Amino acid sequence: MLRIETHGPARQRGQQQGEAVRNLALPWIDRRLHELQQRYQATSRGILLEKIRPQMGIWRIEEEKLYPQSVEECMGLAAGLGLDEETYSALTFYHRLGSHLPQCTVVGARDAQGRPLLGKTDDIGHEDLGMNILETTRPDHGYAHRHFHFAGTLWTIAGINECGLSIGMTGIPGPLRGKGLFSLTALHTILPACANVEEAIVHIRALQLNAYGFSLMLGDAQGHLTLIEKTSAGMVVLDPENIPLAHTNHILDPDFAGQNPAQHQSIHNNGQRRLATARALLAADVGPDQILCNRAVTGPICQRGEDDLHTDFAVIFSPMEKTLHLWPGYPDEVVVETLAV
Repeated sequence: MLRIETHGPARQRGQQQGEAVRNLALPWIDRRLHELQQRYQATSRGILLEKIRPQMGIWRIEEEKLYPQSVEECMGLAAGLGLDEETYSALTFYHRLGSHLPQCTVVGARDAQGRPLLGKTDDIGHEDLGMNILETTRPDHGYAHRHFHFAGTLWTIAGINECGLSIGMTGIPGPLRGKGLFSLTALHTILPACANVEEAIVHIRALQLNAYGFSLMLGDAQGHLTLIEKTSAGMVVLDPENIPLAHTNHILDPDFAGQNPAQHQSIHNNGQRRLATARALLAADVGPDQILCNRAVTGPICQRGEDDLHTDFAVIFSPMEKTLHLWPGYPDEVVVETLAV
């Protein structure tokens, strides 16, 4: 897994990342844009941009209004990658325009001393293995943090900041709206802005999403551990007395599920199997490290091609110790590393 460091204002950080990941990210970006060309029956990149320009314009206005720092960071990323800004914008809206959506597992537990632990895997297609990177960011404003995301993007999927606030997401379905931010862009706002779970819940509740959504496991240095679900339809904080601290890729709160579209069937079935495995292991007091490495015959947490999904990495955050334990590959195969914030 590639590790990089960035610092300074948003545009500068974006350019630093773009330059550092160019060789890794550009072939993947080209594949994704080619998929969009096929989806929109465009014979060239220029024709694709003509077809999607009106939609991108609406979403860009929303980003400029709700999260101008992301626009600046993306402009820096485009420059660092050597792409024009409109072409890079097509990538940033790829999930809204295309069909690839994040699938993962998150679990929450406590160690022998009662301290919170947050575990997460990230499941992607085989051709995308190795695309996740670990970025250490020291912004000019906000908390320093370490966060995981695809190379060449700002799509934060997990991370921990200098205060100990830790997050790990899974993707869930949500209604499409014209206004708001894409869910992975919205996740990028949390770690620089929030010191603890209480602040994060207030922050996330106020976020406006325009597509898809996320479950999010949160923990902090004060010992709090919480699981939420967030889409453009709203947000719920799940009750740990009724819903164990585990999540995959379908909405667990029954009332909230009724306000959102159903998950794609194959993802739903895969997620149900993984959720059953995670819950059974948590109930048996199995630690998050063993859960993330699990290769159960039905519902393995570490995936190696089940429904064409592969686990790119796994991580456990220890918010009170301000450390993370990283498996930079299939967690049942690679050696774990321990890193301090």
